[in-house]
Amino acid sequence: MSKFWVIFKREYTQVVKKKSFIVGIFLTPAIMAAFMLLPGLLASSEQSEAEPMVVVDQSGQGIGRRFAESLDHYRIGKDSLPAYRFVHIFEVPAAEQDRYRQLIDSLSTAIQDKDVKYVLAVRPDPQISDSNLTLITNSDDFQAINRFERTLTDIVSSIRLQDSDVNLPVDSVLKLTHRINLPIRDTQGESIPFEVKYFSALIFVMLIYAMIVSYGSILMRSVIEEKSSRIMEVLVSSVSPFQLMLGKVLGLGAAALTTVLVWVALGAAVMAASGSATLSISDAIGRMVFNPVIVVFFVLFMISGYLLYSTIFALIGSILNSEKESQNYIFPIVMFLILPVILGIGVVRDPYVTWAQVLSYIPLFAPTMMIMRIMFIAPTQTDYSLFSGIVAESTISFLLVVAATVGMIWLTGRIFRIGILMYGKRPTLPELVRWVGHK
Repeated sequence: MSKFWVIFKREYTQVVKKKSFIVGIFLTPAIMAAFMLLPGLLASSEQSEAEPMVVVDQSGQGIGRRFAESLDHYRIGKDSLPAYRFVHIFEVPAAEQDRYRQLIDSLSTAIQDKDVKYVLAVRPDPQISDSNLTLITNSDDFQAINRFERTLTDIVSSIRLQDSDVNLPVDSVLKLTHRINLPIRDTQGESIPFEVKYFSALIFVMLIYAMIVSYGSILMRSVIEEKSSRIMEVLVSSVSPFQLMLGKVLGLGAAALTTVLVWVALGAAVMAASGSATLSISDAIGRMVFNPVIVVFFVLFMISGYLLYSTIFALIGSILNSEKESQNYIFPIVMFLILPVILGIGVVRDPYVTWAQVLSYIPLFAPTMMIMRIMFIAPTQTDYSLFSGIVAESTISFLLVVAATVGMIWLTGRIFRIGILMYGKRPTLPELVRWVGHK
């Protein structure tokens, strides 16, 4: 056991004594906080100047001018400047198709030159078909596009009502049938904005991914370097291969755990100071970052995920002769970890979808997939008892990862004891099977 501790302390101190380790502890949460706050700030930021717009109107019903008048109430911040500047409203007779096409071509060029941002093309009879209205732009500003759609809906609806036999004033009908801005709340109160949920989940998953891949790669490179330089032969002369492997895995794991514990302590300090005048954190972010279910299972899945994957990295390092060979094996590992990010939109729509639940119970996917689901489910839960809801699912998933880790440690130990002393040709799968069964 004393030899195991020597290996453990050597691996641990080699990492934590580096300046990069100290810098990473404080820099990573700062970057994480920036990534959580930045999307919300960008989404809520207002435009700084009026956006140039042109209307080409062939309706003969003054839709272009009514559209411009309706948008006039949108203003920029405290300056009360119009949000949209109508450069020109062309009213083109329906019969002048050549002029219409020439205008659209020249205005498309103006959009490319950034002289105009939006061009609204209104063909004859837009009340008959929505396809007679077209917005030409290279912008994806969903807020502006949503405003235009609402405004045009009101205008075209009023024309349709005037053409109908409804015996009510048009304004009254529009008021009775106006679009509902549906307020959304969850079982805990005000709903957490989508961007806060999604980017929080993304950041927590990427933290687990980064910790596993970075420390796992360090472990694998360490094994390969000691094997290729024959230092491994000296080490195994005084310590058993299993003690050596376990010392390396747990030593680097302790360094990773140190990082996580410092983050938890920093989070607790921020939580304690969040009510003060100097530090104000929105309720939405607080419900995500300080949720006890998220914090507990983030730590558990990070540690168990590291142990599971680090033993795989140790196994790969023991059977290879150079770092160059290892690149082919790292890619599949990365894909296992990054899969929840790729499938993230599906989890956003329904965290309880069957395929996501199944992947949550497969140990290689569980550390990241389960955290992705927890981030969307836990903030809305009112019952945190051990045998209910997401807590029960997470506990089962964690126990499966622990069981898989124990099995992987045994398997890696059987291969590691022979692989670290083998040089030259890379072993084949049948040879690895023989190594596992070798007494």
